[in-house]
Amino acid sequence: MAPKRAIKASDTASIILPSSLYLGPCSSAFSPSFLISNSINNVLSVGITPSPKVDGVIYHRLGLKDATRSSVKPTIESAVKIIEDALKSNKGRGRILVHCSAGVSRSPTIVVAYLMKHRNMSLRTALGHVVRTRPQVSPNPGFIEQLKDMEMELYTVSTLDDVDELPRREVDRIALFNQVDKPCESSSTGLLGESQPPETG
Repeated sequence: MAPKRAIKASDTASIILPSSLYLGPCSSAFSPSFLISNSINNVLSVGITPSPKVDGVIYHRLGLKDATRSSVKPTIESAVKIIEDALKSNKGRGRILVHCSAGVSRSPTIVVAYLMKHRNMSLRTALGHVVRTRPQVSPNPGFIEQLKDMEMELYTVSTLDDVDELPRREVDRIALFNQVDKPCESSSTGLLGESQPPETG
């Protein structure tokens, strides 16, 4: 019997928001045991269709090529609504897995956009949170540029204008977001977009 292949971190999904939003590769979407054990009732596939499908799970698919010239805006507009509706389902206890092929570029871009729009995060905060949670994440430069445009549209600030693409090494990507936030980063927004009371006195 051939030895079982060791499970790598890149083979598993990461929890972006506790008990609600998961990000990962297609292997997680292909795993009935993973979906059932984590009570995931929605799967959003970005550019790939999962199989087999699990009874009771609602499947969504949006096309997007992992290319620097791909326009991600139309996909983001549909995706963030799918995610928000999924999380509000089941009386607010819905859970969704967002995945692409490897969970490195396309699906992280969608998740970051969701955090920016619905959790009031800046791009630096949202992408930093996703990278710390899933260090292999590295949206292609074209996607990063479009996320920067989205941030400007949402908040009229740019918190990542000094970054055109993420470092190749995971340790360097994490270090990038462990730096002190830029002055234009809103101090009234918490890590997960929760409003924090201003300091007084």
